[in-house]
Amino acid sequence: MLNALNLEVMEELTKQIKRDMFDIKENINNPDKLMELFSFSREEFEGIIHDLKFSVENGLFEFKITSVNLILEPLKSLQYDSRAMNSFDDQIKRARGLLAVTLIQRLIAVGAVKVTDQKTEGSLDAVPEPVDLPPIKEVLEFLNKEIETNPDYMKDPLIKKIIMHRKMYQNETSKMNDLTANVSEDKRIALRRNFEATLGEQVIKMRETYNEIINMELEKEIKPGPQNILLRYDFKSMGRFYLVQIEAFSKLLSTLIFARNEKFQTRELLLNLTRDLYGLTDLDNKERSEYSNVAPFDKDGSKTGAAFVKRIMEYLGKEKDWLRIHPGKQ
Repeated sequence: MLNALNLEVMEELTKQIKRDMFDIKENINNPDKLMELFSFSREEFEGIIHDLKFSVENGLFEFKITSVNLILEPLKSLQYDSRAMNSFDDQIKRARGLLAVTLIQRLIAVGAVKVTDQKTEGSLDAVPEPVDLPPIKEVLEFLNKEIETNPDYMKDPLIKKIIMHRKMYQNETSKMNDLTANVSEDKRIALRRNFEATLGEQVIKMRETYNEIINMELEKEIKPGPQNILLRYDFKSMGRFYLVQIEAFSKLLSTLIFARNEKFQTRELLLNLTRDLYGLTDLDNKERSEYSNVAPFDKDGSKTGAAFVKRIMEYLGKEKDWLRIHPGKQ
């Protein structure tokens, strides 16, 4: 049974939790105001981004569950040893990052932080990936088959282009064979080397043109639409669920800060937090299942979670760069 002093501590904590959540709700749809509430330093931004980078594959589930465990697991030792009460700085830092990330995630879901599907010029995503061209054997088999089964294909500009380069290849090969027919082995090798570049160029041209035909056929089959899963589906309905997480993570942060400031009569409060571990991690598991209702094909939510991580990292990166340009604001 709690004594009078513990009741007083609990009342003060409850007031603090409500005040902190009130401040969040007052600014919950304003990204700039929310960032002002946290007043992150560049180092803190970098720390959150660093942790998010290791969660890209499994999305925000991994980030949230890892953060909750790193915050609460060390506090379990308070049951036997009070040394865990000496400093909560690391736990508070992680709880601030966890809350901020979830707030930004909600802003993305409700449309307050925009998502684009276009790759920006100069970004890493804008670098074209190397193309594996189809083998020349496949090209020639395709050409012979199409000409045989569909004579009208001969009118197609791309087919005509392949035929032209095949003819050039044949002419150059015939010329090479004529020149090397009655010469010494040394001269034959030298002449063949001279022809290699020209013959190789014709082969590449045929492969590139055939690859263009394949891509055109694929484009006909694929329905146009945004590639980013956050644009393909409407995540506004997730806003309420994120709010439940936000309230839980805000309570976690408020309690840690309160315990650090009060120091006395707070051991039991911190132990109570560790008892919430299952409930907090269960919220993250429920988030994964919620995505199956929004994006049915993403059954384990990994693609959705990864897309959120990427956009949140972009957002935090811009906030960090703003501090670099305005160093006096840190």
